[in-house]
Amino acid sequence: MIRPASLAFIALAITPALGGELPRYDVEAMCRAAPSLEAGARNTDRSCVRDETQAREQLAQHWSGFNAQRREACVQESSIGGPPSYVALLTCLQM
Repeated sequence: MIRPASLAFIALAITPALGGELPRYDVEAMCRAAPSLEAGARNTDRSCVRDETQAREQLAQHWSGFNAQRREACVQESSIGGPPSYVALLTCLQM
């Protein structure tokens, strides 16, 4: 079940993208909140932050080249089921 605070976070994260800007996600908070499947949670967090940061950098370089309607749809899709993710957003836009 999605809590009201989560919905507010998602709404705030989506709003800039609907205006044409790359959305701003709190990568560190998102990575800390992600379930850890390994015993080395600290390494998992670092890997998550690294992957999200790299995806954000790629998105920043190519954001204006993506179709605006596709960007909007992918921003919304990348937020389904939890906090938004730059990796999910980039994957959606590359498909």
